[in-house]
Amino acid sequence: METINDFTWAKHLVTGRVIEKFTFRDFRAVSLDIPSTEERHLNRYRYRILFFPKGENRPVLSLNLEFSILGAYCLTEQSGQVHHTLKEVDEGMAYEDFKKWALNRAEEDLHIN
Repeated sequence: METINDFTWAKHLVTGRVIEKFTFRDFRAVSLDIPSTEERHLNRYRYRILFFPKGENRPVLSLNLEFSILGAYCLTEQSGQVHHTLKEVDEGMAYEDFKKWALNRAEEDLHIN
């Protein structure tokens, strides 16, 4: 799999809050809460889960809850050079609901059975 080409994930590892680190099948995963601050009030991400192949330091998949430029919260995925918006969701989506969706989606995206 191709690593994520957009390096916002690296910035978010530094500026975001790590919710948890865990192993998901053959991947290391890091969940992030990206808080909106006064200087980053236009930050579009709320939650991200980054998936790293074992032994690698760049993720191959990021599943996200983000705020779109159209003013809606959306579930998105990013891999390689591709960023897809998958569907709109309620603004108050809880982390546990996001994580459940993300892990189901990761099984499809990472070709895990």
